[in-house]
Amino acid sequence: MNAILLVLSLIASLNPAGDPSGAGGSPATLSSSDGIELWVNNGDLTYQTGDKLKIYFRVPYDCYVAVYDIEVSGERSRLFPSADDEEEGWVKAGRVYELPSPDDNFEYEVNGPGGTETIVLLVSTKDVPEYESDEAVTDDVVRRSLELNIREPEPVLLRIVSNPKKCRIYIENVGTGDEEYVGKAPYTIELKPGEYVVRIRKTWYRTLTRRIYLEPGEHRRVFVKLWEE
Repeated sequence: MNAILLVLSLIASLNPAGDPSGAGGSPATLSSSDGIELWVNNGDLTYQTGDKLKIYFRVPYDCYVAVYDIEVSGERSRLFPSADDEEEGWVKAGRVYELPSPDDNFEYEVNGPGGTETIVLLVSTKDVPEYESDEAVTDDVVRRSLELNIREPEPVLLRIVSNPKKCRIYIENVGTGDEEYVGKAPYTIELKPGEYVVRIRKTWYRTLTRRIYLEPGEHRRVFVKLWEE
């Protein structure tokens, strides 16, 4: 998934959970006719990258359920049941199910890009339903969906000035562990909000390392002085 990042695991499973409505999980979409409910932990369906996502559903009868994520790009992936255990898809009437389960050792983190991400719930009494298309619905399958508004946070501007001049700047994203060379000081870099390690290097000088956290929309100016070895 692009907009939803699965943290710490690649396999999702569901266990019955208590009604989360008292903890920010109030139903965002309901069907008054058949009692099938689908909602998420943010009632206005708007998420920024980095936010945690929880998905909840409840059905009025024992049945098979499948939950899919449709990315901004149109690519889809099945969140539930896991590919190696189709029997997980059989759920009980009246219980609130939560994805991921509180017993799971991972979370869903919204990861971008910005746009509309769709969560689709498919219900069938015959077998685990397969996603066919955005519009395909059969007599055997009931469909519910939620459209999530994914927003990119406002970028950060980081300006680095060094003494001596023309020091090489390397920036490591703490979240991903990726480091890249960005240019020579003085230099202004546009970054996403988050935590970074900045390393300033120059031949015959000691490397300087700073760890910084940048807030959305922040304009930060950093002056560094390197000492000769």
